[in-house]
Amino acid sequence: MTFHRLTLVALSLTAAMALPCQSADLDLSLNAQPISSDTLWFGHTTPDTDTTVSAIAAAEFYGGQARSTGKLNKETQFVLDKLNVKTPPLARNLENAKVALVDFNQTTQLMKGVDQNKIQAVIDHHALRDNPISLSAPISIVIKPWGSAATIIADDALDHGKTISKTMAGLLLAGILSDTLNLKSVTTTQRDRELVKTLSAKANLNADDFAQGMFKAKSDLSDVSAYDIVVGDYKNYIVNGQDIGFGVAEVLDSSELLGRVDELRGAMAKARKNQKREQLFFAIVDMQKKTAYVLTNSDKETKTASKAYGVKQNSQGIFVLEDTLSRKRQMMPAIKKALAD
Repeated sequence: MTFHRLTLVALSLTAAMALPCQSADLDLSLNAQPISSDTLWFGHTTPDTDTTVSAIAAAEFYGGQARSTGKLNKETQFVLDKLNVKTPPLARNLENAKVALVDFNQTTQLMKGVDQNKIQAVIDHHALRDNPISLSAPISIVIKPWGSAATIIADDALDHGKTISKTMAGLLLAGILSDTLNLKSVTTTQRDRELVKTLSAKANLNADDFAQGMFKAKSDLSDVSAYDIVVGDYKNYIVNGQDIGFGVAEVLDSSELLGRVDELRGAMAKARKNQKREQLFFAIVDMQKKTAYVLTNSDKETKTASKAYGVKQNSQGIFVLEDTLSRKRQMMPAIKKALAD
């Protein structure tokens, strides 16, 4: 595949530092070499829709191969099935592999075995902080404050006149709709809105109907174990020297999961042990009510959440956060601030 010129932000990552340089017209690779066909694109260790579709799209537009980092959730599987796209193979035997990352930049979310010096590129929409990847030489990195990694890839493809097929448009649309909760999350930007309109037309899909189908699939957790719910959309962090975990379950109706609170708390304790976390939080996010229900399962977690959110627990011992949908922009920053004070 012929590689094209891109306008990217170049960052040199050495030791544990990331020093931004001025924007330049660069190829997405070290020394202006194209992404090789054996480069593996993948995202964070618990794959979601944006991570999955962004890996597929990056491999299509930039070269290389898409990989998954684990079992796909029901929303992502719904998207792939609807668009008749095969699930990317699992990422395996990564010790000597060339890799490129989408939708994350933290070592706490990186697949085991990856040699960080073999990372070829990063496309992300998260802040470069909290244990970012560390490299011995500069690579090309795109980080933009948009609602999804899919937004960045779609924007770049359109900017450089790349042909976006109907299927690829549907995949990129799904990534944006998933991460922005159909443009309702506080992470949503004007560029996300513009691209939803453009991509839905190319994919011949009604964005609202597509999103509703995705969210309905994601909300069907009746046959999913409490443990798999807790770790289904889960991320690890290191905050002020503490190992922290935070899982979320985004649903259209929170009543089913609120009826499983005791079961979920037991699963949180198991996940905390398995993930080797000092504290682990879990939030049931009701997309219709725009409300997050944050669960804790230890005195330490309860103390941290109380300080972070400034509200008292309800009768079920849950922290109810109104007008809250985003772990990245709302829930986790408050935890970080509480632990930093």
